[in-house]
Amino acid sequence: MGIHMETLETYQSVSLRGLPVRLELQWPFHRSEGGSDWHVVHGRLWLADGSELHADIALNLSESINEVLPSRDGDLAFQVAVNTARKALDDRQLQLLRSGKRQPVPVSSRCYSLKRQQFTFWHVKAEDLADFVARKIFWVGGLERQPVLIADPCDALYLDASDAQMQDKLLAAAGDLAARGLVELSGGHARATEALASKAQEFHAAKEKALDELHAKHAFERA
Repeated sequence: MGIHMETLETYQSVSLRGLPVRLELQWPFHRSEGGSDWHVVHGRLWLADGSELHADIALNLSESINEVLPSRDGDLAFQVAVNTARKALDDRQLQLLRSGKRQPVPVSSRCYSLKRQQFTFWHVKAEDLADFVARKIFWVGGLERQPVLIADPCDALYLDASDAQMQDKLLAAAGDLAARGLVELSGGHARATEALASKAQEFHAAKEKALDELHAKHAFERA
């Protein structure tokens, strides 16, 4: 049996509900220990707001998804892993904790349409897309207002895999923000202006609302 080599791969963006996230994955998918037929990738999903809240996760690749992926270590497999974890957070299936507790996340046919033969996570409305882009630029750019990739294929897959024009729509949303003086565009990247930074309270409020709803859901389940 060959030695499996892992690398730490990271990805930073936001969830559809407004939570800034950073994924750290021990890439790629590999056969689970203990003789199981499952393939798995372990990782950690951080709430990227400077807090210590995170979820240790085990992304378990089902055989049905294993069969439709071109490979278990390619770009599509990575995007599916990231977006499955992100969708689980949006669906309040993950708990964000300060201590370690590995949480299983199935990468299954729930994220794949057999009829259309494509992955599916969300189908966003235009207003949700605009909010998503603004939040990503704010959170990923940080206090230094670093340039942020907009036409991100991973985000496009997450927001609406059935829309072949989604990357163009992400750029168009950033263009609308630029026309309002909220961002500066350069190629496929955008940087927050002082006007966008001044809306920090709105971005933090959206994050806190999503976080409160997440905690409330798990508190109810423990009761």
